[in-house]
Amino acid sequence: EQQKQILDTICYRDMDVPLDEQPLGIQFFALIRNLVVTGYYTSKVGIADLGYKGNSPNVWDGVPDEVLKKHGVEYDPEWIAKCVDQSKRNDIAQWDENGNLLT
Repeated sequence: EQQKQILDTICYRDMDVPLDEQPLGIQFFALIRNLVVTGYYTSKVGIADLGYKGNSPNVWDGVPDEVLKKHGVEYDPEWIAKCVDQSKRNDIAQWDENGNLLT
């Protein structure tokens, strides 16, 4: 029971106290735990576990209609034609000197 109490103190530190003001044992455990988690989730196995696909091109059709309706907004047809035209997805946007989208 005493061992569990000691380990719980180290593992579940007081989040109201900054880590650098905690006892060294707690600081050490937090550092090692963070290094292990970072090491795992930046490894091939960890990235696969997350299902991370990385930066890859995709097709974006804008915010889904149900989300727009939920917030009581809709797209301006002129804007949607300029910004969500998949045939132009590789074109570089052009802006005028006032910050208006031209293409």
